[in-house]
Amino acid sequence: MGTKAQVLLVVALLTGQSQAAETVNAREHQAFWLWSGVKASADLKNAQTVYLHQGEVLTRSGEVVFQRLGLPVSRLTFPTIWLTVRFTTLDVPEAIPARIVHLMQRWQKTGNQVIGLQVDFDAATHQLADYAVFLRQLRQQLPPEFALGVTGLLDWAKTGDIDTLNALPVDELVVQSYQGRHTVDNYAHYLPALQRLRIPFKLGLVQNGSWDAQDDAQLRTSAWYRGTVVFMLKQPGR
Repeated sequence: MGTKAQVLLVVALLTGQSQAAETVNAREHQAFWLWSGVKASADLKNAQTVYLHQGEVLTRSGEVVFQRLGLPVSRLTFPTIWLTVRFTTLDVPEAIPARIVHLMQRWQKTGNQVIGLQVDFDAATHQLADYAVFLRQLRQQLPPEFALGVTGLLDWAKTGDIDTLNALPVDELVVQSYQGRHTVDNYAHYLPALQRLRIPFKLGLVQNGSWDAQDDAQLRTSAWYRGTVVFMLKQPGR
């Protein structure tokens, strides 16, 4: 091998190593979170599924209320949508799920294919059993045409009770690999534990965060893995 060829080989190897850790490019993915205050951009042109943040359940002046947020009900071009609601408490009066169901039906009647409700709640790993009780009650209040999904934490599968996790009464779990606007530094250390899941799951990424295509290949060895969801960030000046 001549000197020139050796140089090219070294460059190729170095390039390959640099491509191992990539930046999350939204245009290369097909499912997204669109939080309130974040506008849809051309990055979502290939979107097949969008999770629309539609409000928060929180305690205000001692009363649990549903605060409506996000896009107004309208006909969207995305093939399918989930409605995502952030919960800060599980002590929820029955009137609130009924109001959320009414909101889902309004989106549906406007011509959108609404898959279901995604609950965003940071349940502590040791309290997953209590969370499961809440989800069973919530599921009973959802019409059968709507699925129930949840967001999850990386720690759930690694240190939590896997049997409890696999028994969650949900159609989908999306495990978030980020905090705030950034990827968790050691998120890859948690991924092998996800192989023990026996419920459909996705991995949540953050726009412009870190992502390794090899991690995706590893997860795809699981029959329960359904791909990625990208959390879109609010861009400066928008």
